[in-house]
Amino acid sequence: MLKTNPGLSSSIKLISLDKYLIEMIKLYESGSLPKVFLLNGSKGIGKFTLVFHFLNYIFSKNEQDSYNIKDKIINTHSNFYKSILKLNCSDVIFLQAEEGKNIKIDNIRDLRDILSRSTLSSNSRFIIIDEVEFLNSNSANALLKTLEEPTENNYFILINNQQADLIPTIASRCIKNNIFLSTSEKQSIKRYLFEKKKINLLINDDNLTPGLLLKYNELFIEHDIDINDNISLKLNKILNAYKKNKNKTLISMSLFLIDQLFIKLVKDNTNEIDALLDLKLVVCNKINDFITYNLNINSVLATIDLKLKNAK
Repeated sequence: MLKTNPGLSSSIKLISLDKYLIEMIKLYESGSLPKVFLLNGSKGIGKFTLVFHFLNYIFSKNEQDSYNIKDKIINTHSNFYKSILKLNCSDVIFLQAEEGKNIKIDNIRDLRDILSRSTLSSNSRFIIIDEVEFLNSNSANALLKTLEEPTENNYFILINNQQADLIPTIASRCIKNNIFLSTSEKQSIKRYLFEKKKINLLINDDNLTPGLLLKYNELFIEHDIDINDNISLKLNKILNAYKKNKNKTLISMSLFLIDQLFIKLVKDNTNEIDALLDLKLVVCNKINDFITYNLNINSVLATIDLKLKNAK
């Protein structure tokens, strides 16, 4: 169920999302937090990190090593944080899709089985489902049965990264909160993360969310992609990697790189904007057809390469 340990993947300090954290805390402490709460927002802006800070506040506030609410910093000495690191906290259940894949119905069945058992404490129990947009119809129908029968102590927090259309019946069962970061807020998070992680940026763009920027840099390193490679070589490496592991993040990165290429082409060829935008649509559709119909990768790359040569 759990793809990565949240204690290792989330930032210890919360940046630029303070107002959302305070709002969630006030709702919970007043008894007004919805039983099924949906956080909407672009992938990589920190929604999962926000939820993790909220949980650390809730479960460590009565400890000596409690959450630092003034500076929005997780106390890594708290019993709650340590229990999360050891993956033995029965009061919190994390469900995430495997990297870039769908949440399977077996995952939902396992979740329902866990929820059918009582907890060891009288604490509230939180179920965090990340990338809820990757629920297929069977998984969604199985989850609906659980959402429609909330218990007094169970709280569901669903995270929608807006990478696909959220199944309407799921959305209809939730109270929604839209999470948004301004460009300056994104930059503040990026500066903190880059200094903290000592990252050597291979790819950068002001419009990328902090999380996606980190992920794309990791993928560049993992798949030996040189920033100076031409677009055809980059797409060759990315699509071949996708063919092996079906990681949807690779596809979003390929579309981002295509977008960057055409922004430059439009700037350099202002008299051909309409033709270039039409060509960009053709190339992006070819990428999407490759995923949808499992097309031959060499044929797809040859077609894209020919289209892009005509654009130069």
